[in-house]
Amino acid sequence: MDTDTRSTPTRRNWPPNTALWAAMAILAFAGVAILYVLFAAGSKPAETQGMARFATGAMHGLAVLDNPPALPMRAIQDDQGRITNLHAFRGQVLVVNLWATWCAPCMEEMPTLGALQRRFAGRIRVIPVNVDDTAHLEQAKQELAHLTRGALPLYNDNSRGILFDVNTPGMPVTIIYDRRGHEVARLAGGADWSSGAAARLIEAVLAENTT
Repeated sequence: MDTDTRSTPTRRNWPPNTALWAAMAILAFAGVAILYVLFAAGSKPAETQGMARFATGAMHGLAVLDNPPALPMRAIQDDQGRITNLHAFRGQVLVVNLWATWCAPCMEEMPTLGALQRRFAGRIRVIPVNVDDTAHLEQAKQELAHLTRGALPLYNDNSRGILFDVNTPGMPVTIIYDRRGHEVARLAGGADWSSGAAARLIEAVLAENTT
């Protein structure tokens, strides 16, 4: 007589608390996963609520640094030959542009910076800091007056040290400071500062600095 030698599964009886602990572990893992998803989703708006959200269109090159350099204390010369520095303008929203006459992108965007100053006259201060040497100062002054239709006065740092102060590898670079002198954002390379995208950016900076 043949005997069926197939084994039958043995039913395990879990200890009374084991199943409960297993269920709790699964729930805990699911809870952590849900919290992670919620945290990740919640952090996205924080990333886009800052000035980086304006890095579109003509302002696509806009950058917000985690630890931006302080507002430079370096002496600069105004168009009357007087010595000043950027701290003299604290209390205003500043748009500081570093440029030179031999920098083609600098010259190309300069008319739009003049337009920006005219658009926000009395509300912001656009400060073009030229880094040409002394021998080319008069040329820089004339070209600036022509390109901006007299909207912007010349400032100069012929030592070019201000480039190191703001930690930029080249020009043009335009840095926006709030009324307290803190860097808000910067844009390296030429841009259209007469654009609607630029206007929206400046309006946002002004709105965040109402006092």
